[in-house]
Amino acid sequence: MGSGDWDEIKRLAADFQKAQLTSTLQKLSERNCVEIVTLLLEKQMLEVVFTNDGKEYITPDHLEREIQDELYVNGGRANLVEVSKTLNVDLSRIEVLAERIAAENPSVHLVLGQLIDEDYISHIAQEINEKLVLRGEISISELASQFDLPSDFLQHDVVEKHLGKIIKGRQDASNPRVFFTQAYIQRCKAKIRGALAAITRPINVAVILQQIGVQEKIFHSLLDEIAPAGQVTSKLANSQYVPLIYAKTQADWVNSFYKQNSFLEYDAIQKLGISDAKSYIRKQFPNEEFLFLKRVALGARLVELTVVTALNECSATKQYLDLTTILPSNLSEEDIEEVFSTIMGQKHSNPNNFVYLDSIVFSQPYLAQLVQPCQALAESQAKAAVDGGVYQQYIVEKTLAQKGSVSTQELEDDGKVDKRDERRKKASSGKAGGGAQGRETKTKSTKKHQRGKAAAHNDSDDEDDVQQSSRGGGAGNKKAMKPLELVKTADIVKLITASLEEEGLEHLAKPISALYTNQFNQTALARAQELFEATPQTNRRQTHAAIQDRINTFLIDIRLYEKGLKLFPLETQTQLVKYLLKSLGNDICNELSLYVAGECNLTVKNTNLNVDQRIKLAQECEVQYRASLLEQNKALNKTIDEFELATETVLKACSMIIKKVDKKKDRLLIADHKKKLQNQLLECQEPALLLHLAVLILFTTITGSILHASGKFVSAILQHIRGSLNDEQNALLLRYHDLVLQVLQATPDSSESKVANEHLQAMQVQVVELAQNFSRASVFKADC
Repeated sequence: MGSGDWDEIKRLAADFQKAQLTSTLQKLSERNCVEIVTLLLEKQMLEVVFTNDGKEYITPDHLEREIQDELYVNGGRANLVEVSKTLNVDLSRIEVLAERIAAENPSVHLVLGQLIDEDYISHIAQEINEKLVLRGEISISELASQFDLPSDFLQHDVVEKHLGKIIKGRQDASNPRVFFTQAYIQRCKAKIRGALAAITRPINVAVILQQIGVQEKIFHSLLDEIAPAGQVTSKLANSQYVPLIYAKTQADWVNSFYKQNSFLEYDAIQKLGISDAKSYIRKQFPNEEFLFLKRVALGARLVELTVVTALNECSATKQYLDLTTILPSNLSEEDIEEVFSTIMGQKHSNPNNFVYLDSIVFSQPYLAQLVQPCQALAESQAKAAVDGGVYQQYIVEKTLAQKGSVSTQELEDDGKVDKRDERRKKASSGKAGGGAQGRETKTKSTKKHQRGKAAAHNDSDDEDDVQQSSRGGGAGNKKAMKPLELVKTADIVKLITASLEEEGLEHLAKPISALYTNQFNQTALARAQELFEATPQTNRRQTHAAIQDRINTFLIDIRLYEKGLKLFPLETQTQLVKYLLKSLGNDICNELSLYVAGECNLTVKNTNLNVDQRIKLAQECEVQYRASLLEQNKALNKTIDEFELATETVLKACSMIIKKVDKKKDRLLIADHKKKLQNQLLECQEPALLLHLAVLILFTTITGSILHASGKFVSAILQHIRGSLNDEQNALLLRYHDLVLQVLQATPDSSESKVANEHLQAMQVQVVELAQNFSRASVFKADC
């Protein structure tokens, strides 16, 4: 550098010094400065941040530097609220700049309104490490409470980030929010191993943990690694640790007891500290079968070799067996009875071959032989009852009880309008129609009606009827007749006590007698009934009752058939009435004519009588029957009402009664009739009869009524039900009907007949399915 340059420098330095020392000739006032700054702000040439009092302002960049200075001054963690108070700047401005600082600098974090840098994170990581070394285990929740920081931030940005570097430990695999040191795990293992080695009896796990100060989850996680000489019952609350020495002692005792006695008591096992005795027995003896009773478990070998074998021998020798002699002596009577019931339930033996009484099992042959003398007793008692009139008196009382039970119903019906006169007037006027629908005849019912079969009299039926009549007729205060007791328990006891005394079983005489009292009493009653029925008077009474039931059945059928035929036009209806009376009416006339002939001691060779034969027979009968029988035969050519009135007159002459109409049973009778028709249809192979049955079933299904019609009415029935069938169904039935007529009109062996039969055979399944599966729902659908 030359001397000229150096001089120039000195001159400039002198000018700079002179300028500094020279005072300002013009100064700006504070107001001018404010206006200048305001103008710059309006023109967006300057950006500043005002303080809270508005007297000062600062640029954002300088404010950002001051925030960073505050972060440094506070040790790497600064609360934005405190920074706002210190710098006297609005908190919103501080938050905006703090977010920018955190975004621009990865080492700074904004967490819950606080700025935290890496230096502070490293510092708390060192503190966490010191605490982990001291305690051996820490959790994120404890750290969050201590440092007042979010648990996620502590786990991911502090602990996990410095794990293995600053923080010397490892993370729990089952709970990632827990961290511990290897030395801590080794200490826990040592504590657990020492505690379990010192235990000689079952103890609650919670007690162990309380003593050694180890957490439950660590205890269960380290238990398998330790491989202790015992086992924990479960990982749930109230679990127990059972040392192997204790379990071995238990198992040895149980095995020894079972080996000596072949059974185990639940109470004894529970005293050993085993709560679930049954499960323990199954586990301890997996290859053994047990009979688990309420108090004990019997080995299958004991049951098989002793009880089952003894029962089989008892059955074979026709003797009895005292189970107390072959079962353990400490079993109660309840246990012994349970053993017997269980063996019978497992079908080791036939339960019908044995009777159990007071720990003693009797074979049926033994008891049968024991009570054999009672057969003669029943026979003699039955004969004595019939000879002495006791049984006859019982029958009379039972009959009177039945009549008394229905008398209340008759008294209640007295207040109703007697429609018998109205029916007579209607019949005498010659008006067609009517029928049994409008009749209310005062009748007596002595027993249930059995449709289609001759009803059989027996004692049980009579007793049921007495009870039903009492409930239905308002005579509920009358008690049902008790069966006549011909053979009593005391009688049987006297006969069998001597035999039982020889065996020392006389205390079981009464229980054994009670088992057979009803049987021998029924035997005596049956024998008395046989002796009673052997008299001519009784036979006549049975014939009278049987015919009365058959006539009532026919009248009910006529009433139901009449309801169905009234659905047809008057001309067809008249023909159906005529057919109904010629068939069922003719049967009724035959039944009554034959009965009257028997009463008058007249001999009849042919039971199927025609009108002339019945008239001739009526003229030969006694006067009291003659007029009514002749009138009944004439009524066959009149209306149904007139025929029923004539039949009622004959029944009165024969001392028979008509059952009261019970319309509640109509639906059941109609369903039964339809079921019979369907069964006949399934078995039918003849086309004409098959069509006849099919249309009758369809008529019953559609109308809810039954019909008594011959084959010539099939066309009329098809015409009547046509509106309830669809076009396809009508076409099927009409086609089948035409083919049937074609077969009937053709020569049997002609080709035309063969072709028609083939078509009928092909259509038979469709017709049967239509009749069987057609329902009222189909009727309603067709109507819609």
